[in-house]
Order: sequence, then structure tokens, then C-alpha cells
Amino acid sequence: MKKRILVIDDDGNVLNLVSDILEAENFQVITANNTEDGYKKATTLQPDLIITDVTMPKIGGLELCRLLRNDVRTKSIPIIMLTVLYSETDKVIGLEIGADDYITKPFSTKELVARVKAHLRRKEMAEEPQELIKYQDLTVNLNSREVKLKDQQIQLTPKEFNLLVLFLQRPNVVLTREYLLEAVFEYKVPVPTRTIDTHIKNLRKKLGKIGKKIKTVFGYGFKFIP
Repeated sequence: MKKRILVIDDDGNVLNLVSDILEAENFQVITANNTEDGYKKATTLQPDLIITDVTMPKIGGLELCRLLRNDVRTKSIPIIMLTVLYSETDKVIGLEIGADDYITKPFSTKELVARVKAHLRRKEMAEEPQELIKYQDLTVNLNSREVKLKDQQIQLTPKEFNLLVLFLQRPNVVLTREYLLEAVFEYKVPVPTRTIDTHIKNLRKKLGKIGKKIKTVFGYGFKFIP
């Protein structure tokens, strides 16, 4: 599955340039030309990495970074900030509020791609799943893909298993239908389908009392509340 990168900049030329560079590297690029739209897309689509300009109208890149770091849906997404004027003070502030890296304009294609790939690798390493996930009477073996409830093995379809792992690894996080459709079913966004609802209904039934902890967040998606 292609890694999704959200690029936020009010300069259309920069948006096009960064998009062309990243798409040439086989990334899926989402763009926003203001911080409000950027924040909305970041929280709903939950990309793998965010690139945002520092200087933009209204709330600006630094405040956007702070908002994203304070939101449970986006707090772990790597953020690279673009800046024209290199300021040590601005860089320190940005890093203190949660930015992962800075790139100064103008930048080279190789530098941008190298920084993006480096942060995606770090994110993948941090997210490497443990062999076993345990919650109350539920045990999930990620290697054998076996699920046991009160020491009794329960049969899950491959999609149900992947859904369960996502919920257990991201407790209290709203997972949108769009995110689940792409992460589990590998459908392109947006897809008008209720397939996800049927799978989650079946998963809830098989998990019994634990299944009731998978809550529907109307208008958004689903959330596992331990």
C-alpha cells in the first residue's frame, strides 16, 4: 500500500513541486492550501506523514503543529516543516511543540525525499507490533494470527483479524471508515460502501463482551474503548 503524505502550503507552486517529487517516488500525495483544510484532512485521513509550511495565513504552521500534536488522532504522525527564512528560534519553538524536522526552501529533490523516507522508516520501526497483544481474556498472536478468548480459540476472517489488531493497537482513537477501508480493505478513498459495518458487526459478535467496547462514532467511524 502506498504511503500517504499530506502537504500543506498556501503557495500553489510549492504544492505542485512537492507533489510531483513525492509522486515520482510512488507516494500518494494529499494537498491543502491552508491550515484549516490541512487540519481537517490530517485528522480525518490520518496520513503517514505531514509536510507543512511555517508561514501561512491565519493560524500558521507552528500553531497547526501544536494542534496536531494535541490531537490523539494525529499526535504520532511525523511532521516536517518548510521554511524560507531559517531562524534558530523558530526551529527550536517548532521542535519543542512537536515538529520532527525542518527543511529550508529552496530544497533539493534528494534532500526532501531522503528526509521523508527517513521519518517514515522511524515511524514503521516505532510501530512494529509485538508478538502478542493481550487485553483482559483476549490474546492475539500476530505471528500465527490466532485469537483466543478465555483460552478458547475463536475463528476470525482475515479482515476481521486485521480490524481487531488495529483497534487493539490504537485504543481510544477514532478510526474513520475511510481509514479502515484503505488500511484493511485496500480500497481507494472515498468508497461509498457499508462493507466495513458488516465486518465490524460480525467481529463484535465473535468477541462477546469485549466486542461491545468497539463503539460507533456516528458521522466518523469507530473507536475501541478499553
